[in-house]
This record gives sequence, structure tokens and C-alpha cells, in this order.
Amino acid sequence: MLRVDRDPNAGAVEWRIKDVTGEIQRLVPRGKPIFDFSNQPAFYFFADRPNPTRFYQVPILSPRELQAETIAALERAKPAIVIRKSPEGFDQFDGVTNDLRAQAVSAYLDDCYRFHRSLRGVELWVRRADAKPLALAQYLRRIHLPTKNELVFGAVHRLVFPAVGSTPGAAGAYWQSDLTMHNPFREPMPVTLRLVAGDTRVDRRLTLAARQTFRWPDVVRTFFGTSGVGTLWIEHREGRAPVAVIKTWDSAHGGGASVEKPLSERDRATANSDGSELTIVGIPEAGAEGRRVNVGVVNIGIIPATFRITARTRSGQIVGQAVESGIAEDEVWLVPNIEEALGVKLDERLTLRLTAIAGTGVGFATVVDARGDTEFIAGVPSQNAER
Repeated sequence: MLRVDRDPNAGAVEWRIKDVTGEIQRLVPRGKPIFDFSNQPAFYFFADRPNPTRFYQVPILSPRELQAETIAALERAKPAIVIRKSPEGFDQFDGVTNDLRAQAVSAYLDDCYRFHRSLRGVELWVRRADAKPLALAQYLRRIHLPTKNELVFGAVHRLVFPAVGSTPGAAGAYWQSDLTMHNPFREPMPVTLRLVAGDTRVDRRLTLAARQTFRWPDVVRTFFGTSGVGTLWIEHREGRAPVAVIKTWDSAHGGGASVEKPLSERDRATANSDGSELTIVGIPEAGAEGRRVNVGVVNIGIIPATFRITARTRSGQIVGQAVESGIAEDEVWLVPNIEEALGVKLDERLTLRLTAIAGTGVGFATVVDARGDTEFIAGVPSQNAER
């Protein structure tokens, strides 16, 4: 008797197709084109949207003259959506990313499109309303033979600063985040920085020279050219992570700063695993002048996440009520004034437990006192306890 086993990844693939094609069909009218720059051409079929070029795989269009043809076709058609990034690594064939394999096309896309959102690990980029492409010859000048340092062998990893900002606050405060980043290696280090703040999505690519240090005071405003509060992602090659530090402070009053290191996959909690919980320890008791505690979770996985926050005694007993929320991919769930949300006054005898119900995330707390001084406390992965 013939037995057919279902692929264990089939469910994840089905949801990826459903979510990605649904968003494409919502944004792109039938008959209008999209462009796949991720080596996942099946999305043309599932979304029922045409390809404006004659190429269905990026490696095919990598020769110089074919990149020129592709850019010209894209500029004529101006597809509303470009698909970038594959959660299964299809966009890094043989250790060469599509951005490196088709350098001219990648530069054109960077200039004319912006990151829209990530769905199940697939990135959708939308055309900028103010897109002003360079002359074709300028993009073709970007083509060069890759160096060994530029090749990607292994996965691409990400660091995340959950909350960075450039924004006014209460009582005349102005909160800003200063970023310092250092390359500790003897070779140049390409990195991608992405700010996600509400509907704002800004990407910047740069290369740190060997042992080079960059510093951006008020990084949201000076480097990304925007304002507000958001999440900062830093993408790097496996085994080649930069040293990065964020200082967030009230620059209007000269308040004491929180000095934060980024969180990574090592700091994660994942649902249905032995490490599905994060613990936040050491929240100070409120003094006479008071203080505010904010708690957040960043979804670092490739599916929508759900987390629950509870306050616990030393014995693990829940006090107060629980709060729970879903979190879209790459986004942050921030609970201002967690004490009010939980109905509990926190001190160092209590801990906060962040439990992954679905997906993967990292967690944190920020403590802001009456003087405007801030403290950042990262959630620590914990072995599962009885819930």
C-alpha cells in the first residue's frame, strides 16, 4: 500500500502563501505587475499578478546587459510591489545574495522602493511615491566582482534595539537615542540598518571599514531622517556582528541615560519549546517621587507572535491580572505603565514573566524616574515553569 507522508513544513508554507498573496492582492489590482527579487517565482502564480520582465529567477538576469534590460523594464512598468527575502534562503543561492548577484538592480530597488512589511519571513517592498531613479549608467557602475568578504556563507543574522526614539515627552522632555557602532574585525563589514516606527519603514546600508567606529547622536533624526519611537534592526553576516550600543536620554533636561546593548536570538523565547518564557528581574521599587515602568516584546520570528505578561512572587504565584497581545512580524508590543495594566505595584521581590503563546520574541522593560533618568532591563530566557 502506498503511503504518502505530509511534509512537516507544509503548514508553514501554506500560511506563507496565503498571507503573502493576500497582501499582494490587496495592494495590487488584478492585471498589474509585481516583481520577485527573492527567487520565489511561484508567487506570480499564487498572487495571479504578471512579471514585468522576462526573467523569473535573479541568477538568470545577473549579466550586465540583462540587468540593464531588467531595470528598464521595471522603470516602464513601475510595479507596486517587489518581493525581497526568502525565509528558506532561496535569495542566497550558493552563498551569493541576490543583492550582490544583481548589484545594479538591487541599487535601483533600494532607490525606488521602501520596506513595507514582513509576512512569514517574506519581505514586501512598495514603490516610493517620490521615486527618482538615477540614470541607468550610474546603476551599471555598481557592478563589480565580489570580494571574498562580500560573499555570505551561512545565515544572515539580526540584532534588535527594541525602542529608539527622537520625540518630545512630558514636562518639556525630549527623548533621543544615540547609536555607536564598531567593527572589531580586520575586514570591512557590510550591515543593513532598519527603523520600524509605526507606518514608517526606513532602510540604510553601509559598510564599516576595518576597526572603524561610527557614532550618530539622535540617530532616528540624523541617520534615518524621521522622528518618533520605533525599533532598530541591524542585519549582519553570520559570525560578523558589529559592537553596537544605544544611549537613550532626555536631552532637554540632561537626564541620566540608559545604555543598551542589542538583543538577539540568544535572548529569545519561543512557544512550544523548553524556552518559552522570559523573566524580567530587578525592577526597583517606586520612591517618593515615583517612576514609570514600561514593558515590551519584539517579534523576531517569521510568524505572528502572541505573548502574555504576568507578575510573579518568589514562589511563582501570579499576582494581579495578566495582559496578552498578538504581535506582527518585526513589530513591537509596548505596554506603557505596566503596573496599571497588571494592577500591581512592582518591587524587587516580584518578577515579570513574559510567556510565548505563539511565535518567537525578545522582551524588555524600561524604568523612567521623576528626574527623567532611564534604565533598560532585558528579559532573560528561562526554563519553563509550571503555568
